[in-house]
Amino acid sequence: MKVEIRKIAVEDIDSVSELLTNSFVEDEGIVVLFKKNSPKYKYKVSQWFKATLKMLINNNQNINCACLGDEIVGVSIVTHVSYKPSILELLKWTYSVLMTCGMTTVAQSAKHDKNRKNSFTDNNQYILEFIAVDQTQRGKGIGKRLFSSLTDLANSENASVWLETTKEHNVEIFNKMGYNLVDSKNELSVDYYIMTKKKVPNKMNK
Repeated sequence: MKVEIRKIAVEDIDSVSELLTNSFVEDEGIVVLFKKNSPKYKYKVSQWFKATLKMLINNNQNINCACLGDEIVGVSIVTHVSYKPSILELLKWTYSVLMTCGMTTVAQSAKHDKNRKNSFTDNNQYILEFIAVDQTQRGKGIGKRLFSSLTDLANSENASVWLETTKEHNVEIFNKMGYNLVDSKNELSVDYYIMTKKKVPNKMNK
């Protein structure tokens, strides 16, 4: 069966949140957003993703789903350095996360978002927030399809791409896709590796 790449719909939020939660629940960059030894931790991660997806969808950000038939088997979440959520949507996100995850998660999320902006390298740059493939479907090129869609988007807008990962072994993987390590930092005892993919010169402007 052929993999189809399409935009996320509101009705996809639950299944996409589950996929993201399963993929990132043990990622140090997510763990650090929550109070240590937080009860119902996995449930709270799922609620954080749901609130974040709702905000991004309502602010028309780029979220692609990879589908096999009716099943969502992959997702990529992309924003732009110029992205600023509307005040209403930010208030909705804050209230939702506060009620389901607690004040620590609201504060840590805001702090990390503010800190990472210092590592953006271009005024016209797409940010790969998250990319995930269902664990049972990995090794089938689904991740490459999602990365290819991101590259096409960036090239169409003459933009570069920025991403961060907490896993050192991912650096080599992303390097093979054309991303270069530009910085590394430690925040709250978590190591972050910052990588970018340069914009492709627009031939029409040559």
